[in-house]
Amino acid sequence: MLCVMACLVCSAQSYKEVFAEGRKTLSFGLHFGAIGQAQDLGLQIIVGSVTFYNVYVDFGGWPQAHGSDVRIDKWDEDRAYLFHFGYQVPVTRWLKVTPMIGYACDETGYTDGSDWRVTDSGIHNKFHADKEVKGFDYGGQVTFAIPVGKRTDLHIMGTYTKYCWYGGLGLGVKI
Repeated sequence: MLCVMACLVCSAQSYKEVFAEGRKTLSFGLHFGAIGQAQDLGLQIIVGSVTFYNVYVDFGGWPQAHGSDVRIDKWDEDRAYLFHFGYQVPVTRWLKVTPMIGYACDETGYTDGSDWRVTDSGIHNKFHADKEVKGFDYGGQVTFAIPVGKRTDLHIMGTYTKYCWYGGLGLGVKI
């Protein structure tokens, strides 16, 4: 808390200016991390994020490998998905904090090639979960914005929630 207060006092811009500038930024990010580690069910995830007018949204997951396989077999597999939304609070021009809420699901089990259905998009094999961790997810993100041009920032982001952790890079553009 003292660090945040010191950043606000030492900032060259007023907080009102920093906040207004943050609302005029569009940013996109790509993250890589893990889901279910704290619950002994770890799986890697890829996450994409968008921030517009300080509203943050992310979505991601890890697909099953044999969901559309045409062979009759059983495969041990994992799958995961998540989404969050939050509001990005600029502390200084280069430091932003985003509290977030959402949903996360991490499942391990098997895909059964003999239990399938056909739709317009192809064959879909049934996934049977043996163990799963899923539910309401909450946490936060810290973003460091490094200016790389007059209207562009490189964002280095770290996120930690109840079920997930991931880090990534993004690009912010002033609109």
